[in-house]
Amino acid sequence: MANKEQLSALVDNELTDAALLDLLANEPEHTEQWSNYHLIGDLLRGETPKKIDLDIASNVAAAIELEPAIVAPKPQTAEKSESSAKVLRFFKYAGQYAIAASVAVAAIIGVQQYSDQNKQGDQPLPVFNTVPVGGAVAPVSLQSSPQPRELSEAEIIEQRKRISAYLQDHRFQQRIVE
Repeated sequence: MANKEQLSALVDNELTDAALLDLLANEPEHTEQWSNYHLIGDLLRGETPKKIDLDIASNVAAAIELEPAIVAPKPQTAEKSESSAKVLRFFKYAGQYAIAASVAVAAIIGVQQYSDQNKQGDQPLPVFNTVPVGGAVAPVSLQSSPQPRELSEAEIIEQRKRISAYLQDHRFQQRIVE
């Protein structure tokens, strides 16, 4: 049996052994090692051959043969597949309803929290202030047209403050957009 050192020495012309040469000629494993050592030597010397025969296909085929077979699961009977389909369908719809219910609960809690904060403040937010700037609410009807009443001094001051606040907010929002 040839070891790697003897084979390497034979490739490098440092050893001449007739028994080793006979062994290389008769055993394919040693012949492949002999070929690989010559290829390594050629590459180290920069004498690469034009065509390198690596025979990758046979190595891949041998590796596939050694792979264990994957056993597929047994097909389910029609009764089992129908019942499992019904269960899956039930959970699908139940999940959709659960998501919709969660969103609804979150919206209700959010509105309640917002309205509680709004009640605690002194003044309502200007977004929800539905009283017109003029201070009077006009009925929606074609039959009566009430005469606008005169505003008191305090109402005029309040009206000017609100208009000033609206204009100031408008200028501020214009600066943010630009």
